[in-house]
Amino acid sequence: MSGQSRCACRAGFTLVEMALVLAILGAVALTTLGPLGMYVENRARRATLQTLDTAVEALYGYALLHGRLPCPDIVSDGDGREDRRGDTACISDDGYLPAVELGVEARDAWGGRLRYHLTAALDAAVSGPNFASRDDGVCRADDADLDLCEPGVLEVMTRGDDPRSATVEVKALFTLANAVPAVIVSQGANGSSNAPVADPSRDEAENADGDHRFVARDYAAGGASCRDDGDAAVPLCRFDDLLRWVSPTVLANRLVRAGRLP
Repeated sequence: MSGQSRCACRAGFTLVEMALVLAILGAVALTTLGPLGMYVENRARRATLQTLDTAVEALYGYALLHGRLPCPDIVSDGDGREDRRGDTACISDDGYLPAVELGVEARDAWGGRLRYHLTAALDAAVSGPNFASRDDGVCRADDADLDLCEPGVLEVMTRGDDPRSATVEVKALFTLANAVPAVIVSQGANGSSNAPVADPSRDEAENADGDHRFVARDYAAGGASCRDDGDAAVPLCRFDDLLRWVSPTVLANRLVRAGRLP
């Protein structure tokens, strides 16, 4: 036997070692991708809220210039401009934000078109002197768009502890804002295609049914078992919609300051 020592070395990993390495990498990925995903989601939501706030400011400016709010861009058109029947009625009170008309961004951070809901025209008999009209301050039955002498009728709801009650309800549905002239909605990540959200929660569905009621509440991831109701024992369903709306009192204040109202 020679005096030289022999080195018994082996190359590569055994299957057990490789499995152990993969398990460690998987655990590391789970601990990092979760926070990363939430960071991306939060950044998109912040960017979308900024887009919505800019759009609302543009609506105030449009109202000051024209004495009315713009009609929606109907979904079948989608050219970014308001759709009207000549100089009178809006074709629809529900559609896309007329972003070209307003000179603002048309989409949220997920690529979805922003929805725009306008108070339907009211009969002249029930209109009040709430705002200045684009004409002579008189609401007319043939002025079938939303002149600013007509009050808003949209209602924005939310969930939480109802301030009218001393009971802690957590999931109670109550009014956040009423007499709202217009609402802008981002359908969030799960509505980026602007197609109907698959199996929508009740609150998200409220923002897509075309009626006068909307829901604005905190983000919720949802789960296999959930209910959008007052049962505090069951978590709320998924909700990632983002909303902004035209405030009737802020609009009135802007009109006064601009000399459109006495």
